[in-house]
Amino acid sequence: MNYELNKKGLLHGALIGLVGITISLMAYLISNDAYFSWRSVTVMIVSFVLLIFLGRKERRENHNGYLEYGAAYWYCSIALFIMIYLNEIFYIMVFNVFDPGLQDVFIEQSVESTEQVFMMFESDQSKIDETVLEIERELKNTFKPMALLAHSWQFLMQAMFVGLIAALFLRKNPPLFEEVEEENS
Repeated sequence: MNYELNKKGLLHGALIGLVGITISLMAYLISNDAYFSWRSVTVMIVSFVLLIFLGRKERRENHNGYLEYGAAYWYCSIALFIMIYLNEIFYIMVFNVFDPGLQDVFIEQSVESTEQVFMMFESDQSKIDETVLEIERELKNTFKPMALLAHSWQFLMQAMFVGLIAALFLRKNPPLFEEVEEENS
């Protein structure tokens, strides 16, 4: 593994995470609807674009324009994990420090949308109610600081999965054969 590239992955993950936090903070300041509706999609898209931009810049400046898939994968996975972790810390702070009442709004919206989805596929109302209650219990646990540690493996799996895709955009193998200039004598 490339130690310097992994360090850059940590740095770039922190930068991308801070951009995601800034977007989340702006959405939170605009309204609850903005925070729940467009924030997550915007953070995802901006983070992915920034990851590819920073990764390509790193490849161009420090790796002679070439980066194998394995190295690109580890760089992306590290950066994405740091980015996700920082955003989750902010998420917990929003729901526990800035606006604890937002927990109820989030749970209510999540339960409503989940219930609508289940009504399309399940006809037994008792099963729907049971499932919704379980989801509500799980959602309440996501606001606790210990949830950050408990869900770290999920963040890692998400980062590694998206890293598989992102690495495709960063990898560039050196040519197998160098072009030989023919000398005309």
